[in-house]
Amino acid sequence: MDENSDTGIDDRSLEREVEALLFASDIPLAAAKLAALTDAPSPRRILEAIGALSRFYGESRRGFTIVEVAGGYQLTTLPEFSGVVSRLFKGRKKAKLTLPALETLAIIAYKQPISRMQIEAIRGVNCDGVLATLIEREVISISGRGDGIGKPYLYSTTKKFLEYMGLKDFGDLPSLDELERRFALDAEPSKPLVPPPGSQSDDGGAPTPGGQ
Repeated sequence: MDENSDTGIDDRSLEREVEALLFASDIPLAAAKLAALTDAPSPRRILEAIGALSRFYGESRRGFTIVEVAGGYQLTTLPEFSGVVSRLFKGRKKAKLTLPALETLAIIAYKQPISRMQIEAIRGVNCDGVLATLIEREVISISGRGDGIGKPYLYSTTKKFLEYMGLKDFGDLPSLDELERRFALDAEPSKPLVPPPGSQSDDGGAPTPGGQ
């Protein structure tokens, strides 16, 4: 094993620490955050450890892997096991977003930053309650003010939206048709290997990695 002279931590020990942190976390962890938690000398060492772990999981045919989501890294189960994993969550209470909320979220994702009046002009209905719900779920936020009369609030999606969709960044945003299909099926591409306490996610979907 290679020994790091600055920290005294060898590659295998670092890999195990990174693995433990990813396993314990229910949100993606950035390389810089992992470096700070493990006393690794740099995020580069973390990326090397993640690469080694991913290769090991693949070569040993594990049922999970590490994916990059919303600027961080997360342990996720493989898509081929989504069926059996879904049985674990069958019958549990699910707090899903409503169809109006999902439609509004899709509009914001593709038109951001966008005002409430612009959203309502597209949907044709009042969106006050839906926007409040999406803000409460932390998938959108107020990102500024517009130039129109009264300088209306502008809404944009958040990092948590990327986590919800299992996306690395906004450059990976799928086509509008694909986004609507995912919302219609209430399918979340990425879920943590270890569900959050209570296991009552916003969509209640089974853990599967992103395409999330």
